[in-house]
Amino acid sequence: MAAPDPRRVYSRTPAGDAERVRPSRGLTPQALRLLSMIDGHRALAQLPLSLRPAELPIRLEELLAQGLIVLVGMHDPIQPEPAPSRDLLLDAFKRHIDGAVTRELGQAGSVLEARLQDCVNLEVMRTVMREVIELVRMRAGDAAALRLAHSAQEGARHWPDHERPAVIDRS
Repeated sequence: MAAPDPRRVYSRTPAGDAERVRPSRGLTPQALRLLSMIDGHRALAQLPLSLRPAELPIRLEELLAQGLIVLVGMHDPIQPEPAPSRDLLLDAFKRHIDGAVTRELGQAGSVLEARLQDCVNLEVMRTVMREVIELVRMRAGDAAALRLAHSAQEGARHWPDHERPAVIDRS
């Protein structure tokens, strides 16, 4: 038996409503569970099915043959959830800051550059950026740290105010 179209929407008939309340037709437990989930609004793909995929067509046919459900329509094609997109602000910041640490520390800054590029969100980037600026301050001095901090602030100028990193101490 072929798998049913997951876009199909079934509704219970009056006989199906009665069977759901007071089972009397000898339906299998799986068919009774399916009958209780069918609501006339959700497509098969949207039902919280507890049936094995191979069992669904058999149970649907069982319910249809006894006149307990009817096909009432088709949902639009069910689209998969879009993959989460990467944070555009984070990507823009990474592009802006790329190479800034190696300009200050030379090749020794490549590991710190990699740490910045590996940040997964703005909060992590803010924390790592502060650490990197402090390391640059310790290795190359205040002027280098201020240049890096300025570059970071320029790169973060489009961040929402509550996300913008405060990377340098102005005291």
